[in-house]
Amino acid sequence: MRKERRRELRDSWAQLTRGRSFVLACHQRPDGDALGSALALARVLRGQGKDVVVVCEDGVPDNYRFIPDSDTVLLSTNRRGFDVGVLVDCESVKRIGSAKDALLSSSITACIDHHLPNGEFGDIRIIDPEASATAELVFELFSANGIPIDRDLATQLMAGIVGDTGAFKFANTNARTFRIASRLAAAGARASDIAREIYESHSLPAMRLLGRALCSLTMHPSGRIVWAQVTKKDLDELDATDADTEGIVNLVRWVKGPDVAILFRETKPGSIRISLRSTDDFDVERIARVFGGGGHKAAAGCTIEGSLDSARELLIGEVLKWMESST
Repeated sequence: MRKERRRELRDSWAQLTRGRSFVLACHQRPDGDALGSALALARVLRGQGKDVVVVCEDGVPDNYRFIPDSDTVLLSTNRRGFDVGVLVDCESVKRIGSAKDALLSSSITACIDHHLPNGEFGDIRIIDPEASATAELVFELFSANGIPIDRDLATQLMAGIVGDTGAFKFANTNARTFRIASRLAAAGARASDIAREIYESHSLPAMRLLGRALCSLTMHPSGRIVWAQVTKKDLDELDATDADTEGIVNLVRWVKGPDVAILFRETKPGSIRISLRSTDDFDVERIARVFGGGGHKAAAGCTIEGSLDSARELLIGEVLKWMESST
């Protein structure tokens, strides 16, 4: 780590830890990176005698309950007036739901994230879109400040890295990722166990929902876009939840040929959540931003209000427009 970067991280940590009470906010429908990063921060701050609350509106999905301290995550809090509010793995307060008021009531705010900057939220900003996961930034923050990594802390951070790199398969995996993962493995984190918990531990409703989604696979006539969908009827009939759609879009992406894979999820009538994945040559983050979402070049998401048919028409139309402009 460069000396200048180390100094910046030391200054940021010094500003953060002046506070006594903290609220750490995760985005809705959290993944391993959001939960692992937030819980790692909470663990270290509590170890320093701080009063810490971690809030995530959608709670902890079953396949992330193995993460140490996951049982401490709250769905909401009525507390206000925290000394420090930290937005973790998320660039916008629009995506944190029930945690928003508590976060904005804080005297000082911070943002720790690896998504492309979308505004300037946070008095303290630790942002690096080149990092494969926010957990990498949290590790570097700890490393720069001499904070020891025990097995539980290593597992929390490894969950973030394994989750956001697809168990080291996605294009965002790089030498920096492996260096940090090596340090975490040396501290006791078991990447193979974590990958199995995240990707190979699904409920029966989730597996049945996967079958429904794959049966809906549709290829655009251009051959460049493939999509699947999950309807509210599917969720109700299978006794499944939106959390059970975790990972489905990555399987849609397995279809050979298309540049863009999409999963449309009708979570409630009139509200369609959309997950996008792409090859290295097409930037889906710019598509998601058109509809108020965000993410990464190869993985992004957004929500469109309206019917499933209208959302699909709007989204695919926007993808085609960008494709035409790039040829």
